[in-house]
Amino acid sequence: MKSLLQNISFKTSDNKLSDMFGETAQKVAKKVNDGAKPDISTTQFRKFYEKILELNEKASALEEEDFQVKVLPFVKMLNSKVQYSHSRKHSGENFVTLMETSIKKVASKEELENFKYFLESIIGYMPKK
Repeated sequence: MKSLLQNISFKTSDNKLSDMFGETAQKVAKKVNDGAKPDISTTQFRKFYEKILELNEKASALEEEDFQVKVLPFVKMLNSKVQYSHSRKHSGENFVTLMETSIKKVASKEELENFKYFLESIIGYMPKK
């Protein structure tokens, strides 16, 4: 999973978004759902996505400077929620790696929005149950 995510960038200027929202999202969805027991249920994944959606909505009304103070700390705090989910055995290592790696890459409003789209793409590729 780490090798799959090492080159992701949520910056629009990096011109990697089409691959990330397509091929990479498909591979990540497969990784978190591989094996007899998926890394995370679709319901649990959606809860994290909805939190990112909520934070992105708050960020959209703010200037970049305010985003750094009022929203970004809560994006980074998601790592603790991911760890808690993992400790309760609600998510596996691949999901933890996905979220930790992605959250590290978020440093601006633009990157948060593209992270949201990335998670949305992954959900689209997750198997329907």
